[in-house]
Amino acid sequence: MQVLAVNANKANIINQVRPYIKKRKYKFNVSVDPSSKLSKQFKVRGYPTFLLIDKEGNIIDKSSGYEEGMENKYLSTLLKYFDSQNIKYRPFKYAEKKSGINEEGKVKIDF
Repeated sequence: MQVLAVNANKANIINQVRPYIKKRKYKFNVSVDPSSKLSKQFKVRGYPTFLLIDKEGNIIDKSSGYEEGMENKYLSTLLKYFDSQNIKYRPFKYAEKKSGINEEGKVKIDF
């Protein structure tokens, strides 16, 4: 299994993508798509978009946008797929979230 994130920002901020990824210590591949070729191919209508694609290239699940708790849906869909394919996996636990509010009470935005 592989995870691929695709950054579809415009070319003028591509140089900010690598520092963003390094800061967060992502452990998956990130590609850039400033011309939105992949977005067009997969008919992306909003961001973020989650696609679960099997090894044959079939889209198993697709959802656009984000609401609090969507990660639970993503995980459930992924685990159902693993179970249907008899793919072994270890139990998963989300990392504890840190608040996006700094000590001055201001929301911290990092991109």
